[in-house]
Amino acid sequence: MWPHDIELGPLAVNLYGIFTALGAAAGIWMLRFSAPPAGLDVKFARDLAFWAVLWGLIGSRAAYVLFHWGSFSGHPWRILDIWSGGLMFQGGLAGGFGALVLALRSRRTRLVSAGDALAPALSLGQAIGRAGCFFEGCCYGRAAPPGFPFAAVFPPGGGAPPSRELYPVQAMEGMGLAVLTFVLFRLCWARDRPRGLVLGAYLLGAGVLRLSMELFFRGDFRGRPVMGFPPTTWAAAGTALCGAAVLAMVLARRKRPRDPVPVPNS
Repeated sequence: MWPHDIELGPLAVNLYGIFTALGAAAGIWMLRFSAPPAGLDVKFARDLAFWAVLWGLIGSRAAYVLFHWGSFSGHPWRILDIWSGGLMFQGGLAGGFGALVLALRSRRTRLVSAGDALAPALSLGQAIGRAGCFFEGCCYGRAAPPGFPFAAVFPPGGGAPPSRELYPVQAMEGMGLAVLTFVLFRLCWARDRPRGLVLGAYLLGAGVLRLSMELFFRGDFRGRPVMGFPPTTWAAAGTALCGAAVLAMVLARRKRPRDPVPVPNS
């Protein structure tokens, strides 16, 4: 774990910011492979990704600030200190989704097709970004049981309680997202794949993964509880339910002749 800044001349950055940028770059690179089977031009998909990433960052930061307002009320200028940690996935998903809807209004492109193209890229970007959370010490886990072989011990200066054995939630979720990325990529190139299948699988998979982390492993403050659970837990459950709803609609429309997406020859 390395929560300290890295001096690059006059610029000071930390690994959280570096991995956030790497995740965004890797996701945009992934579109080279995930856009064609969804029927999208790669350049157009990258334009969509740019606006989705931009508004996703804004939405994720806004959601984090909202649920941690006590940490910012006395220091409002810290709201802009995004590279020091503090992004909320569900807020980013909402911001990116809103940007997609607005960007697609003027183009004859189905939202589900864009979602199928962007889902593997988003999953890959999240997987890499969780490494930044691990190095920063944010989104840390509960105390691990004695003898737990993969417990993480964070140094002073980061977001996690120092010198305590904790569940490595960030790494656990990152590895789960890496597996999900592989599954989504395979679904992208599946023959006669119904539109919306990849998007629904992403929402369901990412939502269930985050929900399991929230319920059993997370130990950080995630906002004032609502009916016994933090807002992030409810948001994760909502993401999973949206994915289940998309998959249900996909399966219900599977026999329609216009739904299958032919995979181009490579």
